Amino acid sequence: MNFNLTYKSVSGFKFGLLLCSAFILGSVHISYSSANNEMSSAEIFQPVAEKLIKQGVDSAFIYNLINDQNVKFDEGFVKINVIGSGKAADYSSHYNTRAVSKSKTFLEENLAILQAAEDKYGVPKEVITSILYVETRHGGYLGNNNIVSVFLSTALADQSIFIDMNSRTLKETYNNDSEELNKYLTKLKDRAKYKTKWAMEQLVALEQLNKLSPVPITEIKGSWAGAFGMSQFLPSSYVSWAVDGNGDNVVNLFDKEDAIYSVGNYLSSNGWGKTETKKRKAVWHYNHSNAYVDAVLKLSELIIS
Repeated sequence: MNFNLTYKSVSGFKFGLLLCSAFILGSVHISYSSANNEMSSAEIFQPVAEKLIKQGVDSAFIYNLINDQNVKFDEGFVKINVIGSGKAADYSSHYNTRAVSKSKTFLEENLAILQAAEDKYGVPKEVITSILYVETRHGGYLGNNNIVSVFLSTALADQSIFIDMNSRTLKETYNNDSEELNKYLTKLKDRAKYKTKWAMEQLVALEQLNKLSPVPITEIKGSWAGAFGMSQFLPSSYVSWAVDGNGDNVVNLFDKEDAIYSVGNYLSSNGWGKTETKKRKAVWHYNHSNAYVDAVLKLSELIIS
């Protein structure tokens, strides 16, 4: 299917009908081999577009998304979001002497806005400061991956060719450890389905984000997991918990005030409380890693001392 030719021949509602009809009549079987340089990203993303239309996402929005010049297929996102980097996350550098010093300076320089956020949401300013350091070094490292490309690529993870690709990668990684290899291979299909579902949820959220974000969504860059801004929110998190911190009626997570308030609102909305259990549960909701939770809370304690 040639999306460009289809779009030029019709417009608006007719485009939606034609695209839907083409999908209903039968999916085109295409090869995703990285050696096939003739395929456009729009053609590669066709199975994802089909699913989004079935879920009620506007067809014109989907067309614009998959044909944007900034949006590209990258099998690297399919690999890292399904099987990871092969290394356990190390958060030790997030609460070392440098981290504490930088965080104390950030807190001092932004005390008024951090205190206002603490007063409103009940989340200590040290914890908000800590989250922002662990996530992006207070905005110093925001990531350079096109988030739309991340989600569109990862949404293909349950396709058999990508399951095979990830299977080969695992075999190359754990070729001398059959026990570890078998453990990961056994979980691979379920993991691929889970990450596909996750990516689809984020793509659906992008339609709403597109209406709210002051930054065009196809220009937003972030992590390989699709998180963006100083607070590293996913699109679904932005839609649910991002707030305006500086009163300009715009929610921009690349803006310091908005990021600070949004972190406070996120943790408050997800159970932050006075007990250690509630604190850990709220931070764990932000990132499902006990090592991450430990790093955030430890840094916040060191900022106070």
